[in-house]
Amino acid sequence: MLVLSFASAAAASAQGRITIPATAQLAVQVSATTPQREALGGDVAHYTWDVRLGPGPHDVIRLHRVVREDRPNEPAKLVQAVMFFPGAPTYFNGLYLTPRISDVPARDRAIAIYLAKNNVDVWGMDYRWAMVPEDTTDFGFMRKWGVQRDVEDAQIALTLARWIRGEWSRSEGPLFLTGLSYGALMSYAVAANDTQRPAKFRNVKGIIPVDYGIKFDSPGHQAEQCAFLDEARAMMKSGAYHWDNRFMWAMGQLAIDDPTGDSPFAPGMDNYHFALGVGGWPQNASIPWHFAGSYLDEYGNPTALRFTEERLWFDLLMTNEPPYSPVQVDLEIAAVDCGVPNAGPTYADHIGEVTVPLFYVGAAGGVGRFGEYATTLVASPDVTILIVQQLGDDDRAEDFGHADLMIGLDAESLVWRPILEWISAHP
Repeated sequence: MLVLSFASAAAASAQGRITIPATAQLAVQVSATTPQREALGGDVAHYTWDVRLGPGPHDVIRLHRVVREDRPNEPAKLVQAVMFFPGAPTYFNGLYLTPRISDVPARDRAIAIYLAKNNVDVWGMDYRWAMVPEDTTDFGFMRKWGVQRDVEDAQIALTLARWIRGEWSRSEGPLFLTGLSYGALMSYAVAANDTQRPAKFRNVKGIIPVDYGIKFDSPGHQAEQCAFLDEARAMMKSGAYHWDNRFMWAMGQLAIDDPTGDSPFAPGMDNYHFALGVGGWPQNASIPWHFAGSYLDEYGNPTALRFTEERLWFDLLMTNEPPYSPVQVDLEIAAVDCGVPNAGPTYADHIGEVTVPLFYVGAAGGVGRFGEYATTLVASPDVTILIVQQLGDDDRAEDFGHADLMIGLDAESLVWRPILEWISAHP
């Protein structure tokens, strides 16, 4: 049984302690804060709950809901629902509810708001590690916080979303899963995990992985990941269990506050153009992808962004990265990509049993076509692929990028609308 103690939530306060049937895998006690409501304009609101999943001070995820309301505090009853998983390391608000972290886009220019306005009940989850405060000094608790931990937490988040949607009297149906980058991997991994649950408790209706996969058919990528796996294992053995992501904040802040100053990250380059470079430079050797399509000079350095506002990109660098994330997540991904034999159960073991509909959305300048391989690993008879390409084949280095799928000026017509149409076609 999954027991939810919901502190004076409007929908549950009269009922007090609520017992929700769940699988043995979710045999934990869960408590949640009173939901916080924020009006987003029109009849759309954003609700958040901090959900405690265990006794440790950091055993907390954040559950989000962006939804149309019939009236304040009364979400509309909508048939279709989708759960967004963030990238690693990012927050739900950053790429999916961008106007909350930047004044650049219009107040409704976000995929979560767009879908909500079009009668999709939008949910999201911030991982345990994204909730860890900056003043943390002891990271021993992160030692086992890997992909599988995130998958288990996601199943709890999905179960809660279904019962909240049913107004606690009964569970509503399964949800679509989506997310960019690591969020795409999570969509696959949660769907694979779902195949091992009793049919009546399955939470996944379909998946929409965005610009990433669960495995890749690239010998070069496999070799890179095998090399990284050795490094990650050495880090863990030495007691280094976390990554410090705060340097990303400095990149964005310096580009905004001191654009012409010398970059501390790249001597000889100013802060403005270094931050552009983080957006436009290739991020990987074997699978060359970039965050934001840009105009490149003769040296391959971005001079301007093509598909989104530069200040918006800087705001993302400054505000969209949790301070810390677990090495274990990257270690588990590397182990799967490397194909390590006898590594024990992994999050990808049951990918061949996934039969729910799948819509892969990639960016020509992002992971793009490299992500198509993962769509061949599932057993689904319903697979659709969309690659957003704005330039010629020879201009992939400058084409629509990984983050452009969520923050691009034309993302609504190129990405969000096709996702909405696909969801609508799968009642």
